Amino acid sequence: MLAVNPDAAMHRIVIVPNRSLSVTGMWFALEGFWPVLVTAIVEMLLLGLCLFLCWRQGHHGEVITVNGEHLLIDERHGRHLQHREFNRYWARLVVHEPDTRLHPRRLYIRSHGRECEVGRCLTEAARETLELRLAELIGPLGKTGSS
Repeated sequence: MLAVNPDAAMHRIVIVPNRSLSVTGMWFALEGFWPVLVTAIVEMLLLGLCLFLCWRQGHHGEVITVNGEHLLIDERHGRHLQHREFNRYWARLVVHEPDTRLHPRRLYIRSHGRECEVGRCLTEAARETLELRLAELIGPLGKTGSS
């Protein structure tokens, strides 16, 4: 904005940027801005939580080792490591069929009253591949209905 006063003996030219936001307009904007700010903060917290959960799930895994007479299963959940050992001769692969199509089949290694679920994090196709491979490695396959 340019303001010139032609009648004065001293001429002063004032140049200021166009400030379309007045004090009243600023307060009005701030009154309407706080819900947007709160929503943005909540969204960022949820995004951070989702990223943390994905990162934590990345530290989950299973290692199945078939070696001679032994079947070893090492399962890791974050920092927690669980080691299970089965005799290969007595171990059986058990498949629990689901009640509905929406639930996945579940694979268990079972021996002497103990069992361990394997392949929990796999897709159905990958679980079928694991089932076939374990059936080759440890022998007979037991199928049960829902558990």
